[in-house]
Amino acid sequence: MARYTRAMDRRSFLSFAGAGLLIGPWREHAAAGTPAPGFSADDICRSARPLPIFVASTGAGELSYQGTHILAYGALKNLAPAFATTGGRLAVAGGGCDDGIAGVKRRLADFGGMCCPVKDSAAEGLPHLLVAHDLKAVVAHASNDVAGVSMSQLKAVARGRIVDWRELGGEAKPIAQVVRRHCPDYVEPVRAALLDNKPEWSGKALFVDTDEQIVDLVSRFPAAMGVVSWVFARPLVEAGKLRLLSLGGRLPDRDRSGYPLTGPLSMIFRGWDAHRMTPFFDFLYGRQGQEIVSRDLIAVSQAEAGYRGAATFGRA
Repeated sequence: MARYTRAMDRRSFLSFAGAGLLIGPWREHAAAGTPAPGFSADDICRSARPLPIFVASTGAGELSYQGTHILAYGALKNLAPAFATTGGRLAVAGGGCDDGIAGVKRRLADFGGMCCPVKDSAAEGLPHLLVAHDLKAVVAHASNDVAGVSMSQLKAVARGRIVDWRELGGEAKPIAQVVRRHCPDYVEPVRAALLDNKPEWSGKALFVDTDEQIVDLVSRFPAAMGVVSWVFARPLVEAGKLRLLSLGGRLPDRDRSGYPLTGPLSMIFRGWDAHRMTPFFDFLYGRQGQEIVSRDLIAVSQAEAGYRGAATFGRA
């Protein structure tokens, strides 16, 4: 009977998830009862046409950003209007790592956003600055009573070695792992940490294309688990629609300095234009910029980034 129940549980999850994927992209902000930003199903690492999500002021000589929506939503949507008060201009468009690389190489954007390491990516060799670290949250359905997992347990779930919540101290029901297809050609942080960067996810995992699909599915299905940027998990956690699990005894909203699962967020550019770019990075690494970045991400100091103003790349 238990085996039959588990099979039905799994089938109902896949049936629901498949129907949702056919309908189109979900909005985690809408699920949390707040207005949804302009995401599209193409808003993944290798998307072709990312939607503009926010423009802080337009005009001749403005700076522009295109790339990972984690950085766009996690910091730039708030940083751009604050930067505008200083007389600067920054237009922001979302997307993924490849969008940022393509935008910079095609001279469509001044800055490209990367949520994977620049090394061993198509951006290697381009000048870049580390601007923040993303926090990868482990989330479950709000009704789940599991408090947390260890890194070794999370790795075992990812590899299909732990398949039932009772192995994590919860109720006896199969874990429905929801995984985002993300940067298959790069050293993607979650895949690198859990699978040594190999595409060896559990055969029982459900693969989706966006972070908002992860949080929406996990918030709807009692047996689900996902690993997703805290930028997208936070609204649903705060709304009581997701349960935030500790990882190694730490939580991304409380223990940022020692949180064990993070990813670098960098800005790449075709060339260093000190006259145009220095005011923006001075603001980003300054007090106000650091406060804004720290709301959802781990801010990076100018010393950690190796930022030295106009002379950062050896020339002003």
